[in-house]
Amino acid sequence: MVRGTAMPPHSSGMLPPMEVSLDALKRARRLAGFDWNDAELEAIRPAVARALDLLARLESLPLANVEPTTQYRVL
Repeated sequence: MVRGTAMPPHSSGMLPPMEVSLDALKRARRLAGFDWNDAELEAIRPAVARALDLLARLESLPLANVEPTTQYRVL
């Protein structure tokens, strides 16, 4: 049996912050299979940077004292 993990044992489970450069967006574009040109990538770069900032802010929320969501089912 082989065991492994993609994250180091000391990791928080989140990926490191992504660089929002044109080259990084080109790599992501290729991996996702999109056929966007440089002008289109430059146009979405501010939105990608804002989205990544929001994700980083979500990761930093203090959730230790928050109770889990209660789900109710009607049968």
